[in-house]
Amino acid sequence: MLKFFVIFIILIGCSSVPKKEPVLSLTPDSYKDIAFPEFEYVAPYPKDYRIAISDSITIYAVRDTALPLIDLTFYFRENATPKNKEEAAILQMLSALYSRGGTESLSPAQVDDSLEFLSARLGGNIGDTQSKIHLNCLSRDLDKVLPLLSELFNKPGLDSNRLELQKSFAIQSYKHRYDQPSSQAAALSAKILYKDNSKLWRADSASIANVKREDLLAVKDDFFVPRRVIIAAAGDFNTDSLVNALAKLFANWKEQVSVRGDFPLLEFNEPAGIFVSEKDISQANIIMAAPFVKRPHPDYYQAAIANYILGGSSFSSRLVNTIRTQHGLAYSIFSFAKSDYEDTATLGIVLQTKAESAKDALQIIREEVLKLGAEGPSAEELDFAKKSLIESMPGMFENAKETANIFAVSELNGRSFEHYREYPEKIKAVTAEQVKAMAEKYFNIDAFKIGIVGPSEKMMLENAKLIPVEELDF
Repeated sequence: MLKFFVIFIILIGCSSVPKKEPVLSLTPDSYKDIAFPEFEYVAPYPKDYRIAISDSITIYAVRDTALPLIDLTFYFRENATPKNKEEAAILQMLSALYSRGGTESLSPAQVDDSLEFLSARLGGNIGDTQSKIHLNCLSRDLDKVLPLLSELFNKPGLDSNRLELQKSFAIQSYKHRYDQPSSQAAALSAKILYKDNSKLWRADSASIANVKREDLLAVKDDFFVPRRVIIAAAGDFNTDSLVNALAKLFANWKEQVSVRGDFPLLEFNEPAGIFVSEKDISQANIIMAAPFVKRPHPDYYQAAIANYILGGSSFSSRLVNTIRTQHGLAYSIFSFAKSDYEDTATLGIVLQTKAESAKDALQIIREEVLKLGAEGPSAEELDFAKKSLIESMPGMFENAKETANIFAVSELNGRSFEHYREYPEKIKAVTAEQVKAMAEKYFNIDAFKIGIVGPSEKMMLENAKLIPVEELDF
């Protein structure tokens, strides 16, 4: 009886097992067949974060309560180009001493101790077209750090001992300014590109050594003046409280004493050619550069895509494919098309190759640049460039600090509030014919100034002009 019962159970179990249906594979034959939904991203809108404290002071306040911190960057719109070559050294020392030289009532050590006790960072510097103050502290300590910020930049102590220490650092930095081939190549590129201009002056050892505290005191009130200030604020704060604190801060800020005027615009040298600055190394460090555009400009986006296809997209670019992958002549090569709202920008190509390979590399680059200008991009190249540029947008707004600062700088540059909302459509509208035209117009290989740092004998370049390293400074 037990035997029949077991057989009955087995039969029942077998009959209850469902039949297996054939499995349909959802895996495509090739990665190229994988379909993704169209990328859509709406950038944050500047007006949602913008608050006008006064006609001249604006804040972009982007809250982030993940950590109890506040990060503030103050952008002061002002000209800080030197009036003469002696002032170049004075401004260089002044820029460092604002935040390191104490205040009229506190020694540098007391300022350092106060900031260390509060776990706060506070610094600032003056630049060609804007000066900048940066503050980072615990949210609860903002009311303690802001008065110290006001003291440092309204009533700087400019301590004599700290000045001497800073002069020592600056002199050593000047003596070693061309130790690295990349630094020498950058100086060579600037020297052959531009005519003499105060924006390009660099203080030498003698002028730095001659700077006195009285020199700093004579010009200190020219900077960090609230004629036009845009503040990027990010972190854990109550927006109304922060706005009130900043309004109070600037209510007692120093007034403008003098106006330094507009900074001088850069002028470019003629003609093009190859220029070599000697250095006893095995590699040739090459910077090829030419004038580009001052933004806003209708050619910018079209030329930016041409640059991306030529050499701006790392391993997918034409130059990397030919110079590195096919010929093995360089580990690193890229092209650039700079964005500048203050002056005419530059574009160009940068690479390092064996000194003996420099001539071949330049010839292959020439052929690749001319090819893009003559034939234009393929449909695949253009589509990839557009997608890559558009899909990189979220990285611009990665966190509250990045968002606040990009909005502040955008307004400093005079961009509209719609700039980042319109950006994808402007990129999508670029055609292959426009890219071809921009490559031919701006990446004109015969208009490039080619600066090379390396051993001239090994490079064997015809018609190259030698520029001694001592002539690189303006």
